[in-house]
Amino acid sequence: MGNPPKLFCPSCGEDVEYFVMVSGGEEIAHCSNCGLILQTSEKQRAAGGPVEAKIRALQYVIAAEDSPLLLKSIGNMIQGQGIAKEVESCKDGEEFITKVTERLKQQQNVSLAILDVAMPILNGINAAVIFRAIEKGFGKKRFTPILFFTSYKCDDTFKKVLKYAAPAKYINKGTGSSPEQFAERLMTVISQLLSEQ
Repeated sequence: MGNPPKLFCPSCGEDVEYFVMVSGGEEIAHCSNCGLILQTSEKQRAAGGPVEAKIRALQYVIAAEDSPLLLKSIGNMIQGQGIAKEVESCKDGEEFITKVTERLKQQQNVSLAILDVAMPILNGINAAVIFRAIEKGFGKKRFTPILFFTSYKCDDTFKKVLKYAAPAKYINKGTGSSPEQFAERLMTVISQLLSEQ
């Protein structure tokens, strides 16, 4: 017997094994690693299913990444694609926590948080845990979607992080893809993340 067929996962950045779930009588393929929807039925695609959903312009996105070049690229991609009106940059998790706390004190929302997992001082996972605690302290009923950037594959430990930080997704920035392919992957993952709210 040959290997089972695989599908491309925008989060993982590679062809992956998948499982199929039935929802509303439709079969939907999900990544076995991270759970991202990989493929919807023809009927759902025609109706603008989750993979093809148009992203509404977000008011405020905050991104924490210790690589200034990648941080600038992320901001340019997000604003260039019309995903966000404003993108604020942070060099690490500590600066991220300071800025989001200040926004929440001023009763201003955060539309999307993008966190690099491997940052100095305060990494993305710890920053996300602190951020969720701060949101709870401010009495937020709906949590801010979090997109994690990492160069590692989604393992069982990271699946627990995604579940705790929900709504949360991740994108593997370590896979070899062109800037255009990365922007397309980013759009797909953000679209699904926002559809979970």
